[in-house]
Amino acid sequence: MTTAEKQEIIQKMEQMKDGTELTLRLGQVFGGGFVLIQTNPSYPEKGEKKYLMRWGKTEAETRNLSPFIATDKAKKIAGWIADRAAQWIS
Repeated sequence: MTTAEKQEIIQKMEQMKDGTELTLRLGQVFGGGFVLIQTNPSYPEKGEKKYLMRWGKTEAETRNLSPFIATDKAKKIAGWIADRAAQWIS
């Protein structure tokens, strides 16, 4: 598998519909954990961010964790993920 590029991640995030998610796995050098990107169902309520990113050891654990990053900018999440040699799962 090839690693996910920052621009590719940004593009996929910006095309996300409500209730959809993207799943990636970090490279083994960075622990091989899972990253889950979701659109925030509470957005655009006051103070809510558009994207939520969760990071954990297993996919099931990751789904139950509090967001690691919450932001309106896809670039912030995409940069963090791309710097860690992530690969697409879905």
